[in-house]
Amino acid sequence: MRDYEYLIHLLYCFIHGEAPQEKPGEVSFENVYLLARAHEVANIAFLSVERLSAKPESVLYNEWKLSYYFSIERDSRQTIERQRVISEFHKRGIRTLEAQGTVTKTLYPEPYLRMMTDIDLVIDKANTDAVMQALVDLGYKITELQEGEFYADRDGFELDFHTDFFSEYMFNRQERYHKAINSPFEHAGESPDEKLSYYLTDDYFYLYSVLHTIKHFETAGCGIRRILDLYYLNKAYDNKVDGAFIDNVIDEYGFRESYERLFALEGMWFEGRETELDLSEAIKDVVTSGNHGNEEIFTRNNVRKDIESGIRFARLKRVYSFIFPSLKYICLEYPECRERGYSVRRARLYRIVSKLKKLSFSHALRHIKEILKSK
Repeated sequence: MRDYEYLIHLLYCFIHGEAPQEKPGEVSFENVYLLARAHEVANIAFLSVERLSAKPESVLYNEWKLSYYFSIERDSRQTIERQRVISEFHKRGIRTLEAQGTVTKTLYPEPYLRMMTDIDLVIDKANTDAVMQALVDLGYKITELQEGEFYADRDGFELDFHTDFFSEYMFNRQERYHKAINSPFEHAGESPDEKLSYYLTDDYFYLYSVLHTIKHFETAGCGIRRILDLYYLNKAYDNKVDGAFIDNVIDEYGFRESYERLFALEGMWFEGRETELDLSEAIKDVVTSGNHGNEEIFTRNNVRKDIESGIRFARLKRVYSFIFPSLKYICLEYPECRERGYSVRRARLYRIVSKLKKLSFSHALRHIKEILKSK
């Protein structure tokens, strides 16, 4: 058994209330913990580790235990801050919609078990300036990522804001995710308990949750936690959504292959189902992506999209874009270039110097090789 397989076993046993098997000799507790932490499921895995007769050595065990209690503390802090921010918006007549982690965590046995990096909120585009002003008044610093999306940070606490489910364009390519589902508030209703708080209908929350996972999977990769989300999503919405509607959207916009692979993986890992699909690449991608994907998967998947789109010399063009990115792309990575009004030449020089401080030329060469070998 490999380290990741034992982690999946620990998660499976928690889900189904089963006692886990003792750690096999070839498995490293330290590697399992580090992997679990990278995928933000260390807290759940700990609840299975607690049931083992032979636990990790004391230093690692205590660190793992702290990660469990940290998830409880983080959930508490995020819950309090979420209410503080939303209440301020509502006082100013700004409506909000929640469709990611703050809703997904309610599907888990306990909300704190589903960890969140930040809190995502959907707002009306017309309210963007009012939202930013409210955040500044609350002590937040604003960073604009792209049109219709920005995030706010206050002492390490992050909020992510969107004006639609997905951006219409990504890296100058029109994305089918936006075509498949858009205009969030048109598919939502106001909460009877909290005026100006909106939540998606069951059909659209289920569809958006699935497409959001597919987008991560097809872009830079998605981690184990997102596959676990699919398990709890299916469990909560079984027989509650219009299956024909979901299938029509999945097929019309070309999501069927990714959809089947992700749910086959979810079924194999967390429901004990067998599959005839070859999931070897999907498993490697999910396990190695961590919680937010990685550069190698991102590069390979984008080269594939370029080739499928019929772009000539796709690999060479990607290498050129890596060496000479657009000003817009640089400003996404280094917002200070926008703030300082840098020209594209100056921004490229700034990017090179910044990367040299953190990365070696060997890293850059390795990235270029990844582009050229992508298939």
